[in-house]
Amino acid sequence: MLDGLDGSLIWLAFLALAIVSLSVIQLQIGRSRHMQKNCRQMQSDVQTLQSRLRDRENSLDQMQRAYNQLLKWKDRSFELEAELKKVKQQQDYVSAQRLQFLEDSFGSGTRKPSAQFLATFSPASRHSFEDRLRRMLEAAEFEIIIVSPWIKRTTWDRIRGPLPRFIRKGGRLSVFMRGCESDYRLGMSDDLHEDVASLGGEITLVAHLHAKIYLVDRREAIVGSANLTKGGIEDNYEAGLWICDPAAIKEICSFVDDLRDL
Repeated sequence: MLDGLDGSLIWLAFLALAIVSLSVIQLQIGRSRHMQKNCRQMQSDVQTLQSRLRDRENSLDQMQRAYNQLLKWKDRSFELEAELKKVKQQQDYVSAQRLQFLEDSFGSGTRKPSAQFLATFSPASRHSFEDRLRRMLEAAEFEIIIVSPWIKRTTWDRIRGPLPRFIRKGGRLSVFMRGCESDYRLGMSDDLHEDVASLGGEITLVAHLHAKIYLVDRREAIVGSANLTKGGIEDNYEAGLWICDPAAIKEICSFVDDLRDL
């Protein structure tokens, strides 16, 4: 009987061991399947990432090509801008613009006012010298000429806003003033050589200058009593005329050219 009992125990132990082994095997199979599933998911994720990476690389290539094209256009625009500046500095260009202005003036069917009274004065009925000058400077295309014996820096800063853009477009800025050391010492005027040069303009000193002229594109001008000083545009009772009459503008241009040749 003991042999029979021992045999049964052995079979039970063997059966238990087999069950445990089967469970372990099933567990390993389950883990293996889970790992395979995870591996397939990882492979799919890798493929997706690779596809996105290729898309990004293609986008970067397109952006690089577009950037290179922009650089070429930028270089070309600089070249064209330099050519335009060179052309605008030539007397032939100024003369051509002057002729076009005359053509437009005589060919226009409507007669526009060729002059307007301006003043530095408080009544609202007066047209402001400063407002008209600002509009002229903002509309300037190729030439600005300022003739003012005395110019104060604070007033210059008030009207210089449009000048950098005008210069970048190839415009020519000419300033005529007295430029006397005694004027600087007495505070009547300021030395603007540095600022005008930084803009790309030029200053011409005229010792006995007393005229006040603001000429834009050789087609409109202000002739009056106002210097570019606080008194000229704000405190004093100043008066002048805005003019666009071709015959008068021609005489003004001749006067300014004569100043340049002194």
